[in-house]
Amino acid sequence: MKIDKDKINRLSPEDALPLMIRIKYFLFGREKPDGFTRITFTLSLFIWVLLTFWNAISYFVLLSSNIIEKNKGFSVQDIIRKNGVSHGFSGPEFLEALRHFYFINNFIWGLIFIGLVLMYRKKRSYPLFIFLGLAVHFGYMFWNLGFQYLVQDISFFDKICYAIFIFTIIIHSWLMNKEKGEREPIQENF
Repeated sequence: MKIDKDKINRLSPEDALPLMIRIKYFLFGREKPDGFTRITFTLSLFIWVLLTFWNAISYFVLLSSNIIEKNKGFSVQDIIRKNGVSHGFSGPEFLEALRHFYFINNFIWGLIFIGLVLMYRKKRSYPLFIFLGLAVHFGYMFWNLGFQYLVQDISFFDKICYAIFIFTIIIHSWLMNKEKGEREPIQENF
């Protein structure tokens, strides 16, 4: 198979636009939802991005802690072990529990993203994905790291983000179900 180098050299950023548009249509569909849904989706997506990237960065730091120690001269693992002792863990046990928690959460946030896509498409099943993802997230946190982790190690900003996220999803799903219930004709049995 011969590769045409001239064709590759003539590629520009605009050539990727059709692919990006197809991906957008695949994920979000061709129809735009109402304004309230778009605002709720945008706010929820912003919070999702913040929490997901914070989780991914934390996991990356745990994986690259040896490199950080070699280049910066301090041990991330020692700091985490000391923090784990204050939570009632042995040092290495907390480090492994935290590593597993961040790894599993990468997939949980993916499940929540599916719920957000379904929200944009105004599917009634979207709260199931979001609340199931959040239930697994918090359940795994309590089971693996303990309630004390939520109280001490989750920042106030993150707690506010969780609260806004949950509140907006509850309000939106309630209003959407109320709207869809009003639009559906009442079927009478004769």
